[in-house]
Amino acid sequence: MTEPVPNLAVGDLKSELSRWSDETPVTFHSPLKEQDFRFYRDSSGENLLILEINAFPSPAVVPGA
Repeated sequence: MTEPVPNLAVGDLKSELSRWSDETPVTFHSPLKEQDFRFYRDSSGENLLILEINAFPSPAVVPGA
C-alpha cells in the first residue's frame, strides 16, 4: 500500500519559492506520465487554496537526441 502524499501548506510553498527570482519559469511536469501541465486557474474554499492545471502536450522526446 502506498503512503498518502502529504498536503503542501501555503507557508511551505512560499518558503520553497522564496529562494527563486521572480523571473524564474515554473514547469509542472509528471515524470510518471511523461507529460507537462500548465497552470489554468486558482480558486479557494474554506481554508483551502486550489491550483488547477491542465494536461499540456509535451514535446516529443527523441531517444539519444
